[in-house]
Amino acid sequence: MSTKAEKAAIEAVAEKPFSMADFYTLGALEKGKKLPLTLPDGTETEHYLMVMGSDAPAARKALLEASRMMRDEAKEKMSVDAEAELAQRANLHYRSVLAFDWSFPVPYTKEAVTELLLNNPGLSLEVEKLASDRNRFFAKDSPAS
Repeated sequence: MSTKAEKAAIEAVAEKPFSMADFYTLGALEKGKKLPLTLPDGTETEHYLMVMGSDAPAARKALLEASRMMRDEAKEKMSVDAEAELAQRANLHYRSVLAFDWSFPVPYTKEAVTELLLNNPGLSLEVEKLASDRNRFFAKDSPAS
């Protein structure tokens, strides 16, 4: 059973007509979400990365570039180590584009964020995880983590 307040909320939503713009997503995906940064021991900090959604045009372009790296540089008789290194470079390229800004006092550069993600594989994975979680980009007042 629903309460009077629930019924009123449902009726209010039902009365409001939707427009096409209500279904647009690019603005939120490109604006990004904050990914709070913690120290390796779990200590919270005031720092964060800004991460775009994986459906944003820049993210899709970076994924295509990473796929092309894998295709163009892969060799038939490539060693397992060489293949793993190539996959790591392709993933790092993609994830470095997803993390498009930060709160550090030093200027953001793609090289600097690449170095950060290279030296913190868990953070690198968290960047991609946030980017691919569409619900977190559209939930009302939801934190990134």
